[in-house]
Amino acid sequence: MDIKRILILCPHALRRAPGQRFRFEQYIPALRARGHVVKVSPFLAEGVYSYLYKEGHFAKKTLAVAAGFLRRIAMLFSVARFDYVLIYREASPLGPPVFEFLLSAMGKKIIYDFDDAIYIPAASKANRIALWFKCAWKVGYNCRQATMVAVCNPYLVSWVKQYTDSVVLLPTTIDLGYHQPVPKTAIRNRRIVIGWTGSHSTVRYLDLVVDALVSLAHSYDFEFMVICDVDPKLTAIKNYRYVPWCLATEIADLGRIDIGLMPVPVGKWELGKVGFKAIQYSGVGAVPVVSSTGSGHEVVINGETGFVVQNTTDAWVSALSKLLAAPETISDIGSKAREYIRLHYSVEANTDIFLNLFTAQ
Repeated sequence: MDIKRILILCPHALRRAPGQRFRFEQYIPALRARGHVVKVSPFLAEGVYSYLYKEGHFAKKTLAVAAGFLRRIAMLFSVARFDYVLIYREASPLGPPVFEFLLSAMGKKIIYDFDDAIYIPAASKANRIALWFKCAWKVGYNCRQATMVAVCNPYLVSWVKQYTDSVVLLPTTIDLGYHQPVPKTAIRNRRIVIGWTGSHSTVRYLDLVVDALVSLAHSYDFEFMVICDVDPKLTAIKNYRYVPWCLATEIADLGRIDIGLMPVPVGKWELGKVGFKAIQYSGVGAVPVVSSTGSGHEVVINGETGFVVQNTTDAWVSALSKLLAAPETISDIGSKAREYIRLHYSVEANTDIFLNLFTAQ
């Protein structure tokens, strides 16, 4: 067996960021099982997450970024012993692609992996000042320098091809050994749970479905559960429930959902998404109902493994009514959704694609 030494450069500490967790982190065991040596080098240290996404703390954030740059400089003195360098999103979150340039100049084989339209400048509300230093243009540069580029959907594949033909489609995936259906009381004996999971960056997407849910509550008895790091306080919806996102209870919370919503507005950033909410809902056997915009239509077979709808209140009401009026169909559709994910969006189905990245010449 040809043993490779692989260095992974990423923004966050392990198990801290969904993108990392469901891109490269869950494939590390497969790499090591084949004898490869893997070292993960985050830019940010573990201790920063108590204040990273909060307003203020400018001095602490500045020191954390400075420490990250020092770690990257130190990395340059040890990188010679690695055969491949996988860069997830960027070697450093701020500034031009200095480290990518140096790694390329040193002759390193670079695997470049990203899962959003990160060439569009963006920053969280708590860190808006970072926009001045993002240098989003470096994504194109990194594509040109890479030995191979991996992205999550066909739209991003097309975007990358303006810089290189060395690009592969690697969906953001789930491990079905982790994402498993949770035993629940028979649906005829309880209230149906419609749910949404997301973060502070996407919670505004719920505006697309609030009116539909308020309308449906006049005719059907259901709970609407939001799993998120912030509470959108959608108290206009009857039986609204907020559940703070927590890694330890992630699957138990997702498993309570019978019908999972993925509303997505029209936008260039949204075109870079993989429809991951629908993948997660399907993984736990819930029925995904998704917007026709973005990548939802790639993840859900309309009428078979869920529903794909236009972003109008009437369309959301119509799709959800089909399930609320016939709750006995939810389990069957959810099972079909999980099987579709197993075939196309699971770690099992995509491990060989990931491993083959490290055969690129």
